[in-house]
Amino acid sequence: LWLDPSPSSARGSVLAARNKRCAAMEAFRAAMGGGSGGGGSLPSGALVTRLHNKFCKFQVQAKRIQDRVEATQMPVDSGLAEDVLQHYSCGVAEALRMARDELRKGKWDIDSSIRAEHDTICVCLALWELVHELAVSSAPSAARLVHWYNRHYLEEEIAEWWQTASHLAEGRDALEPDSGLWEPLVRLALADCHSEVLTLLRRASANGFAGNSQVTRVCEFLRKIRSLLQMEQAHTSKVDFHRDVAEVQSMAKRLLADSPAEHPTRQLLEVYAGCPQRAFEANEDIAAKLGRTWVEDVAYAHAWVFPELRKTELGDVLRAVAQRRTSETIDDLDRVLFAVFTLDIPSLLRLLDSMPDRFPPFFVTHLVDVLYFAGRVPLVVESQGKALVPPRDWHLMEYAKELGVGSRAHKRLAIDYLRSGGCDEVAKQLEEAADEYCVTAASEAEMDEAMALLVDLELAADLGPRQCRRRASALRASGDLPGCLHWACQAEQYSLPARGYHVSEMLDSIAESVQELDDLLSVLTPHSLDEPLTRYPPESLVALLSPSGALPVLVPSGRLYFFVQYARCRALKLEGRPASEWAPCLVGLLTSGSAGPAALARRVVEDELLPVLAEEPPALSTEDALLLMRYVQGLQSDPFARVRLTVPPEKLHQAMGLCLSRSILRKPMAADPAARGAGLPSWAGLAPMTGLMA
Repeated sequence: LWLDPSPSSARGSVLAARNKRCAAMEAFRAAMGGGSGGGGSLPSGALVTRLHNKFCKFQVQAKRIQDRVEATQMPVDSGLAEDVLQHYSCGVAEALRMARDELRKGKWDIDSSIRAEHDTICVCLALWELVHELAVSSAPSAARLVHWYNRHYLEEEIAEWWQTASHLAEGRDALEPDSGLWEPLVRLALADCHSEVLTLLRRASANGFAGNSQVTRVCEFLRKIRSLLQMEQAHTSKVDFHRDVAEVQSMAKRLLADSPAEHPTRQLLEVYAGCPQRAFEANEDIAAKLGRTWVEDVAYAHAWVFPELRKTELGDVLRAVAQRRTSETIDDLDRVLFAVFTLDIPSLLRLLDSMPDRFPPFFVTHLVDVLYFAGRVPLVVESQGKALVPPRDWHLMEYAKELGVGSRAHKRLAIDYLRSGGCDEVAKQLEEAADEYCVTAASEAEMDEAMALLVDLELAADLGPRQCRRRASALRASGDLPGCLHWACQAEQYSLPARGYHVSEMLDSIAESVQELDDLLSVLTPHSLDEPLTRYPPESLVALLSPSGALPVLVPSGRLYFFVQYARCRALKLEGRPASEWAPCLVGLLTSGSAGPAALARRVVEDELLPVLAEEPPALSTEDALLLMRYVQGLQSDPFARVRLTVPPEKLHQAMGLCLSRSILRKPMAADPAARGAGLPSWAGLAPMTGLMA
């Protein structure tokens, strides 16, 4: 049932429907005064938001019920599940109704585009309520079907019937057989307007015919009974409802049998008395006599002739009505209603997809979602042994695509619809939608929210690093180095396992530009120089990497450690602090496995350390001086020549030798290796980033 038997025709119909949908979207956008690609096929923002809220609230409730069933290993409470689903369906109908009423308050009667949207929502609301009554709700459908027909087809006519009958009831000849009162009175009775009929009859009797015994008996009969809707609302079971309806029919039949043959109240009583099956088949029932369209005929036949019919049997009534209305012309909207009355959901969805101008994707998606949870749409669809995208997932994907061409807020809504899907195709589109949503983040707050969303979707490991690095590159291009460094380090928080080579490569790239390097060192320079160099990470780096104040994940990058410590030492130097406070730390950076870029290493040796080697007291201890000499010797013997010093080796060795001699004279080197490290600051040995070669 869910697949067209001919693959070629199915493919052609799908393509035709898709082209028609695109054409309708463009036409609607043009009517709204927007260009193509502007998302104009969506309804008002308020309706989109309301539908999204209803959808998300229901999905959370459904997931809660599912988790409870899995935890308790007990079957789901059918009553609870039904109540939740019906509340969801009624909520969507209420959202459509509010959107219709809001449009009626505006220029819908003079603006063609607003009128078109109003008409579309009216048609969608009518179909939604019919589907709710026949495919979702478990309540008896006889009364509800009549009142559905009243709301969407007879709203103005019922008002006219009441106005006409009220005027005629004031006349002294109102109850005469040839009076015009009886036709609107019978029409109101067919529409289940019980109290209105009783009021009109009493008013007419009070205006000169109070002694009419037949009318008095009919008024007494109407006083004792209730409308179909009141009977349905008063009972919790179908059995009680059918019992009361049968009692009303029995009372009406007895009164009809005692009525004069030509009395005008007979047709009114025929409404309440019903008729046997043979009378319906002979087209002698009240619906055949007074029904003007097939919809009216079906609604009245179900309400007054076969009120006990189950919803699955309405298709038989529809076929019987179709046989006696062969001359009536039908259109595509009629075919949609046929599919609902017969509960032919596959045909219904095919028809809806072929009419995107009348039934936009936002409507069909929510309708399919309700039908899915009502058990009317399959979970899995296969063709020739291959699994296809299930109907619900397909419509979720189509609606998400339409939302995706809109604003960033609409893109966010699309993610919520996709995350409720279940097939692999939905998961792939969800990842693409989440990726695009992150790309549209323009501020820090939006980017933070986007990353939190990735974590919630369990996509942070796949998309988080790439998005953070993209953000870092964009901020670097705009000259925002603090933001660039923040997001570059943030990327490593989502990498499994966390690696620092991306941060190191970015820092190396920054170091290639003299201007960017100076800006970076300025960013990394702390506001307070009282914090000891042995503490890493410093508070300034924590504040930079985590503006919210939370302890950041320390990026395992030797380059970052090098630049941070170098900026701190440089700040101490510029403030005029003794070289003995910062020069040993620079030696530790060069010799502890966290060496910076070649150009920066040369700058540290020649511009920072060399000028202070000749100072008195010596800037370096004996151990530090020896480490520096070993490092310089290693550079000169490096076969790759990665660091090219511009100072003559003799000058450099002379300065280092002088510093070593002075430090030995001041404090001889300890003979005991254990005692040699005692009292030395931690950076004079292995740095905190030892082993993190970048």
